[in-house]
Amino acid sequence: MARDVSAGTEVELKLAADPETLERLWQAPPFRSDDAATPKIKQLENTYYDTADLRLRKRGLAFRIRRDGTRFIQTVKTGDDTAAGLFSRGEWEGEVPTAEPQLDVIDDPEIRAALGLILPGELRPIFTTRVHREVLKVNGTDSLGRLKVIEAAFDRGVIEAAGAEQPLSEIELELVEGTPRALFDLALALQDIAPTQLETRSKSARGYALATGRRPAWHTAKPLDLKPQTKTDNALAAILETCLLHWTANEAAAFDGSDPEGVHQLRVGLRRFRSALSVFRELLPEDHYTWLNGEARWALASLGPARDWDVFLAELLSPLEKERPEDEDLAVLRKAAERRRDEAYDQVRETLSDPRYTRFLLRLGGWLEDRSWHCAALTPAQAVWLDQPLITLANKLLTKRHRKTLKLGRNFDKLSIEKRHEVRLAVKKMRYTTEFFRSLYAAKTEKPYLKAMRGLQESLGHLNDVAVAETLLAELTGPGAGRRPAGLQQAAGKVIGWYAYGVLSFEPEMRQNWKAFAKTDPFWTKKLK
Repeated sequence: MARDVSAGTEVELKLAADPETLERLWQAPPFRSDDAATPKIKQLENTYYDTADLRLRKRGLAFRIRRDGTRFIQTVKTGDDTAAGLFSRGEWEGEVPTAEPQLDVIDDPEIRAALGLILPGELRPIFTTRVHREVLKVNGTDSLGRLKVIEAAFDRGVIEAAGAEQPLSEIELELVEGTPRALFDLALALQDIAPTQLETRSKSARGYALATGRRPAWHTAKPLDLKPQTKTDNALAAILETCLLHWTANEAAAFDGSDPEGVHQLRVGLRRFRSALSVFRELLPEDHYTWLNGEARWALASLGPARDWDVFLAELLSPLEKERPEDEDLAVLRKAAERRRDEAYDQVRETLSDPRYTRFLLRLGGWLEDRSWHCAALTPAQAVWLDQPLITLANKLLTKRHRKTLKLGRNFDKLSIEKRHEVRLAVKKMRYTTEFFRSLYAAKTEKPYLKAMRGLQESLGHLNDVAVAETLLAELTGPGAGRRPAGLQQAAGKVIGWYAYGVLSFEPEMRQNWKAFAKTDPFWTKKLK
């Protein structure tokens, strides 16, 4: 069931675009329809405050005072919960006499508790936003005929901090009445007129980044807290949204590219999403699954090369360089590999800026908010399963995937590299499925199984990294590589030789890891039937 906006909660979607695109959209329907309201124009100055050690930021709070003409509005926002650019946050707001923080007027007990102890004079200005805002309300119905009221704010301005500034050009779509689906519908309609990008970071997050000089941070997946009696339908929504939160939270870090973990976590989030789709495939309309899986696969394909070159440089080439610090051939190889990595990151940025990617996120966001898998194409059997307690499905799926992994790894010692690759993929899917459902079972019972599975996954992952390295080196030195610098071919031979020997020496440990996993009892049942 779709959620409605509630009092004290701000639900909004942010779309970033250059000033020319904003002007084009401002002049387009639905903002220029015959029944459109007269827009309001405001000059806003927002000063964000925090302590010297940025305690409020660490607690996920944004404390600002807005100057709107002669009025001063103090606002505290808490609980950023971002899914495909959708911000759903608790908010306290009240008028104050001056631009100085007035903590004593905040009467919301939850906000007061979140702020914690702040001594007089501790709050200080951290950064400021100066915005020319044009606002109007869009009334009507969404794609399912439900009443909607959306406030659209076109913002042009700057963020200023520590003597630096950053341009600001975006549209804020805030839900006044209706369901969040209406925000995605409107954003998709605007996308048909001119391309925009979802802005997954709030103004406060960007302001803090400018003030501190920190690069965008990467994030791991948030743990799920599902109960055995949770309906499968609710679990499906929660798991897919958690995967979406994971990957969109890493977009900024992946786009920045300064930390390899950014693109890695983005890929993990997308892979977990595809794994979740596979888990629930039998409960989804087939055309829905095909669309979602296809778009996720397309996005993943463009992220792979960047991650492959990161792993090659950091985990495969670096150890050999440490053993041979004076090797000039390896220096030539590093330079060539870094150039390829830079090209791969350009591809990442192109994908994240692609209108197809934005459209995918917008459609997916609306699909999740409305649980659109509840449609005419849903079979009676699927409807029954969605209404069942999650524990029933979890036991079935965990058992099925565990058995498949054991079957693929039978006679592991004699398996070819290709067959071991199939085992690796099965183990990865098994791990994601376990992470989705582990909260259903008694605490700590899963630890031995997870430990054995992680050891095996690391062994097989190393084997895969070496295989990928051979492919990358072939790209650098093969017939289609063009002119090659002197020493490159020799360096490639050294790397391949080094790791060919390493794989052989690593074989006993890999076999032992397989045996440890195969003999570890599943935690979800004492005995498989």
